[in-house]
Amino acid sequence: MQEEIFGPILPIVPVKNADEAMKFINGREKPLAFYIFSHNDKLVRRMIDGTSSGGVTANDVIMHFTLSSLPFGGV
Repeated sequence: MQEEIFGPILPIVPVKNADEAMKFINGREKPLAFYIFSHNDKLVRRMIDGTSSGGVTANDVIMHFTLSSLPFGGV
C-alpha cells in the first residue's frame, strides 16, 4: 500500500488489537475515509478519538456516500 489505487479493492490489514490498528493508521498519511465496525461503543469512540481522517462512519459504509452533508475527503 504505497500508492493510491483507483479501483474496486478492499485492502485488509490484520492487526492484533486496537492500539496496533491506531498505530498503523497514524503512521501514514491521513485517510480520506475511516470505517469501523464494532458492537463495542467505547472501542468505536476510542478509535475515532485516536485517529484523524477526512470522514468517519461507524458500522456502515453507504451512509457516508449517500448523505451529501457528511464530508468526504479533504483532510
